[in-house]
Amino acid sequence: MPVPPTALTIGGTLSTTNVIMASWARAMWQSVVNQAVRMLASGPFRQHFFAAFAVVGGN
Repeated sequence: MPVPPTALTIGGTLSTTNVIMASWARAMWQSVVNQAVRMLASGPFRQHFFAAFAVVGGN
């Protein structure tokens, strides 16, 4: 499905020096970003989101 022209795509890089977080598996990071999406969908900004999703990529 194509992304509509009114959609906003945000990309970025997250770096951490926390030893515990640095060793997290990709699945753990995906869980964290999924929680962030749920918070956006249910928080004070929920009226501004038709849909949201987040994907953890990597090399």
